Amino acid sequence: MASTQSKPLNTHSSADPFDMSSLLTLEDTLYTTAYAQGASDGSRAGRIEGRIFGLEKGFEKFAALGELHGRSVVWGARALTTTTAAAEKEQQEGMERMPNLSQNQRLVNNVTLLHSLTDPMTFSTENTEEAVADFDDRVKRAGAKAKVIERIVGETGKSPDGSPARGKARNVKLNEGKKGDDSIEDFAGSRLLR
Repeated sequence: MASTQSKPLNTHSSADPFDMSSLLTLEDTLYTTAYAQGASDGSRAGRIEGRIFGLEKGFEKFAALGELHGRSVVWGARALTTTTAAAEKEQQEGMERMPNLSQNQRLVNNVTLLHSLTDPMTFSTENTEEAVADFDDRVKRAGAKAKVIERIVGETGKSPDGSPARGKARNVKLNEGKKGDDSIEDFAGSRLLR
């Protein structure tokens, strides 16, 4: 007769699918794993989105500063008087010329300061706290100087056709309808719509 040995049953085997300790911690394990994965994915997506947002805002500010620099160059050229020979030559060639600005020392000083504030060679484009603060300060100061110059010259910021606008049209009535009919045209001359 052959001897039969019976193997004892191992109830605590790690490969046992019905192990109660792993079933009891299954929810916590899945939650912890999913939370860690979500946090890392969210962090990465947040960095990407933040970088894109920062680049967009930086580009908008740089474009605004470039526009102000261009306006300072045009105002500077218009503030200088040209010789009559050059002006006659341009008129003979059919070139249209913007009108010269009056000789005003305050205007010249403000245009010079605006030009120096917006000159791209004078500011840093590094991504440091100090450089960003300096850049933001320049954008703010240049915008204020442009408004001062606009008031001296009598122009507004932008006109619909791209040409320099002269003054603001105030109290313009859009419709010659009867008074008090409660339509939007009644508010055409209102201060609230400016």
